Amino acid sequence: MTARRDGVIFALCLALQGGIVCSLVLAARSGCSPSAFVGGLAVSFVPYGGAIAFSRVLPSKRAVDLVAIAGALAFGGAFVFAPPLLSDDLYRYLWEGRLWLEGFNPYRLAPDDPAVAHLRDGLWAGVNNKPLATIYPPLSQGLFVVAGMLGGKVWTVKLLALAAQVLSVAVVARVSTTRKASLALGLNPLLLCEAGLNGHLDILCGAALLVTAWALGRHRFALASVAACAAVGLKVVGLVALPLFARRRRALAATGLGSALLLVPLVWWRTPLDRASGPGQFASRWRGNESGFAVVDRLSHWLFDESSADLVARSIVAVALLALCALVVHRRVPPMQATRALCWALLLLSPQVHPWYLAWLLPLEIAASGSAGLVWSATVLCAYAPLDRWVTESIWEMPLGLQVFEYSVVILALILDPRRPSFQKPGAGGQFSM
Repeated sequence: MTARRDGVIFALCLALQGGIVCSLVLAARSGCSPSAFVGGLAVSFVPYGGAIAFSRVLPSKRAVDLVAIAGALAFGGAFVFAPPLLSDDLYRYLWEGRLWLEGFNPYRLAPDDPAVAHLRDGLWAGVNNKPLATIYPPLSQGLFVVAGMLGGKVWTVKLLALAAQVLSVAVVARVSTTRKASLALGLNPLLLCEAGLNGHLDILCGAALLVTAWALGRHRFALASVAACAAVGLKVVGLVALPLFARRRRALAATGLGSALLLVPLVWWRTPLDRASGPGQFASRWRGNESGFAVVDRLSHWLFDESSADLVARSIVAVALLALCALVVHRRVPPMQATRALCWALLLLSPQVHPWYLAWLLPLEIAASGSAGLVWSATVLCAYAPLDRWVTESIWEMPLGLQVFEYSVVILALILDPRRPSFQKPGAGGQFSM
């Protein structure tokens, strides 16, 4: 009787989440406000949590994995039919893919460069930060080209992102022995939205980091090196995996060289000091939804001159991250644990935390049976709060109260999570948790 009841509840949770997704798609197509859409997305975390809890009714891990993949395809596929209500990044993806196919270089030419004025159309109108050249490494550029070759439409990027989501679910299913891991990733409302709705491809970087850590743990250094280079080639954040190779000199040399070559295009055509340099501008002035960095920045403004305080704050968090990398190497922290902890540290210290950045962390978090990251995937929706005003007034202002709420809940979840990330080598005395 209990099994039958659990089965009914599990089916109801899936049906309810699917119903919310379909309602959100219809609302987005009808022109609802971003805040209304995000509110509905937040509600969908309730049946999502229920589905994970009652997935114990499924007879085997294989059955759970199949439901996870099917759910990702169904719910993510529904979002493909809605307009990209929460982000305009995919227009830049399509624009840059189009530039390559037309024989132009998006590392050298910003969208508003006169040399490509003849290509301006409706797609160009949707591109953000037009004075800045691209910030995306070569492997991401390759995906943009693929999207262009497949038709160069909004839905082509969304389908690529959905395929990346499904692939990542399969990777987690392969790597993790936790029964519910693939379902937790495949049905996660944030990830489904960021892939199917917004067309973000960041989940591929998260999957590559997971494969890197998993392969290193099994001494498969060639696979780990390829996966780490893939992570860097997709997002610069992939560099967080390099310290894991520190005690394997040949693997470190190969991975470091491969990563460096993949990052050369970001600075070859435009130096970071160039005002049109996307990476330079992103690294020096971009801010939003930050937590630890906000504290460091406030202290810096108390202690230093206004003109130098921001640079001091960014330097402090950079040094802190390097110190944590050194700690990982010194303590010989296992690869999976180290990668997860460094991703947490990176996000908590970053000046900019977009909701889709959690796609870098969640595959690692779920594979490690952590729960704090899943909590964050719900509270990070607060970062979309300024969208309504941005749409009407072009003003981006994050309410401080929401920002405090988001990170208060995250920190509490970290404290209460028995599997919270740690820089302590297992078996060593004491606990050194974040």
